[in-house]
Amino acid sequence: MKNYSAIILAAGYSSRMGSFKPIIKIEGKTPLQRCIELFKNCGINDITVVTGHLNECIEKELNNIKIELNDIRIVFNNKYSEGMYSSIKAGVASLSKETDAFFILPVDIPSVQASTIKKMIQSYEKIKDGILYPIFGEEKGHPTLVSYSLAEEILNNNPEGGLREILNQHKKLWYYEQVTDRGILLDMDTKEDFQVLLEHISVYPCPDYQECMEILRLCNVNLDIIEHMRCVAEFAKKISILLNEKGWNLNINYIYAGALLHDVAKGAKNHAEQGAKIVEGFGYKCLSEIINEHMELKTEYKTGEKEIVYLCDKLIKGRTLVTLNERFAEAFSRYKDMPLILEHVNKKKYMDAKMIKNNIEKILGGRLEMLSEKF
Repeated sequence: MKNYSAIILAAGYSSRMGSFKPIIKIEGKTPLQRCIELFKNCGINDITVVTGHLNECIEKELNNIKIELNDIRIVFNNKYSEGMYSSIKAGVASLSKETDAFFILPVDIPSVQASTIKKMIQSYEKIKDGILYPIFGEEKGHPTLVSYSLAEEILNNNPEGGLREILNQHKKLWYYEQVTDRGILLDMDTKEDFQVLLEHISVYPCPDYQECMEILRLCNVNLDIIEHMRCVAEFAKKISILLNEKGWNLNINYIYAGALLHDVAKGAKNHAEQGAKIVEGFGYKCLSEIINEHMELKTEYKTGEKEIVYLCDKLIKGRTLVTLNERFAEAFSRYKDMPLILEHVNKKKYMDAKMIKNNIEKILGGRLEMLSEKF
C-alpha cells in the first residue's frame, strides 16, 4: 500500500463566518477534531495541521484531544495573511519524502465521510501518479488527493490562482471518484452555510435526501419507482412523528432514508437483499436491515424502524394509499391454487403487516388510511 499523508488547513481568519471556525462545537466535536478523526479512522496517521490566525487556540484544542488522537504535526504558517496557498506550501514542506500522495482538506469542510476517503485510497492504489478528486453529481469537492511528485512544483511557485492553477496545468493526471457523500461540498464560510452543514450532519450516519437521490441516479432507478419510494418515505415519516409524539423513540432519519432507498434494486433477483448490499457499498450500512427486510420481516415481531417501512411499503401502491386487503388481493388471487405459497403470503407477510398496523392504530387512535388519501 502507498504512503498517504493528510494536510488540514486551519490558518485562516474565519472573517465571513464571524466565529473562529476550527474550534466551533458541532454536536460535541470541533471541525478540527472531526477532520483529524476522519483521516485517523482511515488509517492515515501522518497528519499535519497548518495554523496561523489564533494559533494558540488551535494548539489548545489539539492538547485537549491528544489523548485520543496521539501526536499531530503542527506547522505554523507565519505568512497566513497571504492566503491559503501559503498554508498549502507550509503543509507540503512538512511532508516526508517517503510520501506517495497527500490529501488536502480545509478545516471548514468537516463532514466528509470515512467511506469517501477509503474509496479514494482504494482507487488511488491503481493510479501510478495522479490527482484524484471526489465528485458529487458533477461537482468536484474536497479533499483533493495529490501525488507527491508535484510537491516541488508547489513549493517553488506562487501562482496567482493558487493550487488550482498548478493542478489545472496537469489535467492529464486528473481522476475522479464518484461518491454519494454531499459532505465533500459543504463548507462553513458563512452562517448560512453553517446551518446547511448542521442539518446535513444531524442525519448522520444516514444519507440526506440529496444523497439518497444521488444513489438512485447512479443506480438508474426508474422514476415511477422513485416516486413510490418518496410516497412511502413521506407516509412513514408522518407516522413516525406521530408515534414519537406519543412517547416512542423512533429514529426518523433511518426510517426516511431507508424508505427512500428500499427499492433501489427493484427488478433484480432478491431485490431486497441486493438493495441492502448496494446501499452498504455506498457507505450506509446503517440502512441494511431496513432495506433487506422491507419485503419480509426476518426477526420477531415488534414495532421499530424497519417495521414502519415494511408496513408503509404495503400500504402505498404506486403513489396511492390503499388498505392491506387491497394491496394483497392480487397475491391472494395469484397463489389461490398454490396453498404453500398462499399460506406463507397470508400468515407471514399479510399478518405481520396487519399486526403492526393494528398496534400503531391503537396508539394513534385512528385508522392509518385516514391520514392521507393520495400523494
